[in-house]
Amino acid sequence: MLRTRAGWRTRCRGFVSSDAAPPLICVLDTSTLLHFKRTVGLDEQWDLLAHMRDLVVSGALAFPRQVFKELTGVKFPDAPGAWVGSANKLVCHPQPSEDGLVRVLEVASELVEVDAAPDREVADPYVAAMALELAERHPDSRVVVVTDDVVDRLPIKISLRTACERLGLS
Repeated sequence: MLRTRAGWRTRCRGFVSSDAAPPLICVLDTSTLLHFKRTVGLDEQWDLLAHMRDLVVSGALAFPRQVFKELTGVKFPDAPGAWVGSANKLVCHPQPSEDGLVRVLEVASELVEVDAAPDREVADPYVAAMALELAERHPDSRVVVVTDDVVDRLPIKISLRTACERLGLS
């Protein structure tokens, strides 16, 4: 069972069944937002971030709170960090459940760095778990993980792309 936050259904304009969900749901990874400034020109950043905010409200764009924590855990967040700080309150899909996280780690335990600090909650497994649960909840929607983490760094960790392939996710 997916955990829900109070009010998520009303913020998502009421879609609960699969046929009312957006046809495409993108789950953002931290890496994509970290590379945002490098790939989007300064004159286009605010317009794109405003459009992305609308996509979050519509349910077409989502990210787990661990992405929020990774991007806002710095002293002076940049534009993507400030955006995710605001958009975090608007994410209308439920956060990934512990069961979803366990299922991801059973298939892709190498997604977490071997020597990661025990007090640091890395976002990658949560991104995959959110995408997995959204795909199950909305089978008529295409759920896509948006990430720049595409190269395995063995023996340290596998990429989010490799984990998604193991889970049957795009």
